[in-house]
Amino acid sequence: MTGRRRIPGILGPLALALTLAAGWCGLGSSGFGQVPPAVPGTPAGMPSGANPVAAIDTATAVLEFPDPALAPAAFHTVQDTVLFGDLFHVILDYPAGHEEGPEARLASGGDWLKSEPVRTPGLLARLMGRTPAAGPDMSGLTPAAGGRVVWSGRIYRTGPFRVQVGDAASPVIQVKGRVAGTGETATIRAPRPVGWSPLALLLLLAALVLVLLLFRLFRGRDRRGQDFADRPLPAPAWLTAAVELRDLLRQGSLNRGDSRVFLDGLARITRRFVAGRYRIAAQEMTGREIIKACGALGHASTDPAALARMIDEADLRRYDPDPSSAGWCREQAISLYDQIGRVRILPRYVDVAADLLRDGEAAWADLDRELSPGGRPLRRAGAPAADREE
Repeated sequence: MTGRRRIPGILGPLALALTLAAGWCGLGSSGFGQVPPAVPGTPAGMPSGANPVAAIDTATAVLEFPDPALAPAAFHTVQDTVLFGDLFHVILDYPAGHEEGPEARLASGGDWLKSEPVRTPGLLARLMGRTPAAGPDMSGLTPAAGGRVVWSGRIYRTGPFRVQVGDAASPVIQVKGRVAGTGETATIRAPRPVGWSPLALLLLLAALVLVLLLFRLFRGRDRRGQDFADRPLPAPAWLTAAVELRDLLRQGSLNRGDSRVFLDGLARITRRFVAGRYRIAAQEMTGREIIKACGALGHASTDPAALARMIDEADLRRYDPDPSSAGWCREQAISLYDQIGRVRILPRYVDVAADLLRDGEAAWADLDRELSPGGRPLRRAGAPAADREE
């Protein structure tokens, strides 16, 4: 009984020891021990001997030269970190007696590293606020025996890479993306400036004004040879007024005793004649407004004042509860005929339609026989009142 109890006591620690030993052996044979060591930092330049060890995903851009005899004696990379899409510079040092060498080309890595020479911005670019691209910082490099040339390119990949020239390779350069991760909170920054200088804005404004002036100048030249038709002058207003006044008298409203209808038509004819004769909006004006508008245009106040008084009197009488007599209404028609005769303009220099001229002269002759005492003759061309011009 005693021996049987001791056996499990011995087997238990033994089994535990065997288990730990097996686990230790398993850890020793796992993939954790196969991780390559970190790439040690190497000074910039062309190291002699083997290339530095890089990670598995490190890309390599190989620069080669058409003539190996003119290849650079050394090269340097002064950037250890580059943003995606930024310029990356390789400094090529040539031996003594060679100020510059042949242009380098990419034998490998051309799909993600694009050669781009650093150019000085032109005048327009500088006016728009564009500044020259910053070159590499070469203050820590020893002077070259011969010429020193900077080769530049833009990086279009993320992750580490290095440059190889001949058998020498540069240290590993890291490429960072421009967009932060979704888990990071974006920082609040001031609005980005537009980049236009005040001088650029002034030059742009001056160029715009110059373009407008040139456009107007050439447009004027195109129109200089065209003949523009003169604006036709309106027909004398008395022709239409004579026809309307004659038709108003022939309607027979005075014979029927309807003085309101007659005065309403008389005021309308007078306003239209004043509007056409003096070029004002007399249809919507009172007598006082007519005198003021005519005075503003430089017309003598005598003739418009008489017509304005007739309009005010007709407006007052046609709304009077007691209708005016037929004799008084006829006197108003005679006064209108006399005032039109004083200021009317004969169509001497104005082209008038034949029908309007014929009807107007016939109506004026009828008014002269009907409204002139003793058959007063019609005023002819040459009378002082008939020679006035509008």
